[in-house]
Amino acid sequence: MEVILDNNIKVIYKETTSKLTSISISVDAGACKEKDLLGLAHITEHMVYKGTKTKNEEEINKTLSSIFAFQNAMTNYPYVIYYGTLLNEDLEKGIELFSDLIINPIFDKKGFSEEMEVIKEELEEWDEEIEQYCEDKLFLNSFTNRRIKYPIIGRKNDLNSVNLEDIKEFYRENYSPSKTSIAIVSSMPFNKILEVVMKYFSIWEDNSNSEVINDIDYEISNFNTYKDKKEGTKIARVQRVFPINELTSKELKAFRLFNEYFGEGVNSILFDTLRTKNSLVYDVLTKISNERYIKLYKVNFSTSIEKLDKSIELLDNCISDIINMEGESFKVDISSLGKSLKLKRLFREEQNIIAAKELSTYSTMFGNYKIYNDEIEGLEDITINEILEVAKKVLRSSSTEIIYN
Repeated sequence: MEVILDNNIKVIYKETTSKLTSISISVDAGACKEKDLLGLAHITEHMVYKGTKTKNEEEINKTLSSIFAFQNAMTNYPYVIYYGTLLNEDLEKGIELFSDLIINPIFDKKGFSEEMEVIKEELEEWDEEIEQYCEDKLFLNSFTNRRIKYPIIGRKNDLNSVNLEDIKEFYRENYSPSKTSIAIVSSMPFNKILEVVMKYFSIWEDNSNSEVINDIDYEISNFNTYKDKKEGTKIARVQRVFPINELTSKELKAFRLFNEYFGEGVNSILFDTLRTKNSLVYDVLTKISNERYIKLYKVNFSTSIEKLDKSIELLDNCISDIINMEGESFKVDISSLGKSLKLKRLFREEQNIIAAKELSTYSTMFGNYKIYNDEIEGLEDITINEILEVAKKVLRSSSTEIIYN
């Protein structure tokens, strides 16, 4: 269920039987909204917690701790979200606090200085994990103009150059009701929830006049194989990405089914080849990142230096086998793949906060939260030939990063 308030905020509701309510507020103010200085979206997310017109940082933290079982915020390339889970009885307190943070931040100098020190330290530690380091190197090497070329947190030179006025300007340009979606998963009646949301968010005036970006350049001009060293690592890390930005909604459904067959779980082609039969990796992970501005299919695994070449050779073979496969040779049980896909989705949604996050961010990214639910509808209408054809379409173009010592 969705209601759009007079100031254009979208309020999305999903009913549950839990005594807990989960809230996710998504704003179209992610890292891809940045222009010259990178890192502004992430800094702004931090700064809203440093003080509002009605509460200082200590009061904010005290309230957060007293009413939320879990609360967090996160900046992604296409959005920033503020989310948390609390008792039904504390819904109004949670909405009041979130509205205060998002509508009334004061952006004072002291808080800015303190938070910039924290963020600069975070940048120093950003690439310590080899998984993050591998993806960052892959994106840096593979893209020329896309924002995802650089980490969400930004670059060192940018963080050293940014000032408080830059943050205020980014907030003014990107935080507005028309760019905000509030998803609430609760057993409370929707009319009661809507009443509370309107009480605290309808006062927010929509002064947004920013241009809506519909055409996004998903350039792949630098797709290749790259090798970079990381001192101190004892393993090799491999990540390969494939563009999926040209897939239709039906093709994307077919590719999700293909991924269940090819890369998901211990019964997948990749796991069977790289782990079960050849003991080359501990695990191989795949992910369909269909977020706006990203739209990549990712394959990741770690292995020893000694097994690196063989692992990549077998990965290449698995992909070549699909690309060269004839239709009659492709044997899959579509109903079984669809059941697996739905089971994993519904299991994740058992955590109401996950459902709230997905509904709010899909609303921000695609302008329609229903796209999230539609992703697993109509899977029975997909044919084997459609699965194979979309797999061939995706797997023909890729870029690979190899990290080793």
